Amino acid sequence: MSPTAVVPYSVFLSFVHRNIPPVGFPITINHVMGAFWGLVGIWTATDFYGAELLVTVLAMVYPAYMSHKADEAGKYPKQWIGYWIIFATVYMFEFLQFIVSYIPIYQTFKMMLFLWCMYPIENNGSVVIYNGALKPALAALDGWVSSIKVQPVVEFPKED
Repeated sequence: MSPTAVVPYSVFLSFVHRNIPPVGFPITINHVMGAFWGLVGIWTATDFYGAELLVTVLAMVYPAYMSHKADEAGKYPKQWIGYWIIFATVYMFEFLQFIVSYIPIYQTFKMMLFLWCMYPIENNGSVVIYNGALKPALAALDGWVSSIKVQPVVEFPKED
């Protein structure tokens, strides 16, 4: 990236430095991101209005973008394949609303799980969970599903 390129965080930080009185230390990107994730954590922990939508949007935007980039490059990393399988599993689990409603700060736990699964390291949450739990379960189901013989429900008479 060239030194003259405009980075969105630098625009935001320059706004903060111009409009907010000095706090005694320079405000860096770490302070801004810490404040953002702190507010998101409080928002989801209190289950304030729109917390479920916020977690869903945060859990979809970055992984969808990274999956799109991987598809354009012709690569299919296991991190994103595993992430979308975990994403689908979590949302399938949410149909059991009578169980989910008894879990305190469920949205915060779900957000932390998704952040761990999308974190850009080699052995992030999606790799650990997929290889450790979901892959063996799906392999066991694969044999059962392929053993089912599909019989037609309705047989139509053949035309002469």
